[in-house]
Amino acid sequence: MVRKNRNTIPSKRNLEKQVDQKNFNELETVQFLSKSLFLPEEKSTSSIPFYLKENEKRNLSVCLENELKLESKDELSERSTGRKPVHINKPWGYYAIIDQGPHYKIKKIVVNPGYRLSLQVHFHRNEYWLVTRGKALVTIGDQTFFLFPNQSTYIPLQTLHRMENRGDEPLEVIEVQNGDCVSEEDIIRIEDDFNRSEII
Repeated sequence: MVRKNRNTIPSKRNLEKQVDQKNFNELETVQFLSKSLFLPEEKSTSSIPFYLKENEKRNLSVCLENELKLESKDELSERSTGRKPVHINKPWGYYAIIDQGPHYKIKKIVVNPGYRLSLQVHFHRNEYWLVTRGKALVTIGDQTFFLFPNQSTYIPLQTLHRMENRGDEPLEVIEVQNGDCVSEEDIIRIEDDFNRSEII
């Protein structure tokens, strides 16, 4: 019987197999994380209509102007003093800004029963939605599905999306925005139940 030496130097072929297996395992991990935690694998595959692309540059300039006005008014520092978030009324319910800073904003969104937000797109920010109460019917690109409390989803920039409350209680969602510009001006409405213009 021949005893194998545990300190044997691995052959070139065995090393190549180990490297290939490591790359495969890393790829599997990235794909698992992207599917289970809603991390973006790459830019959205659901393209927006070409005519909306023309609005992208104009949208960014308006968006950045609004960000500068916000900073000059010291609204960011005022919000960080612990004051209660102000409710901004909307035809579908209301939202409140919980916190914001450069490249991010956190909102609480409340949608009344039987109402929905516009079908919309943002050029300069991604969004994450976490349902805390109620049931949300969500449209992202060409997919429509329900989200229940403690469930979340990710909306890549330049992707059509909408949220709807078909339940009989208020729908509460925490929205986290991040991107180059998180202004309310960065919105194009494709469909809207309240006949509002493209930009807020």
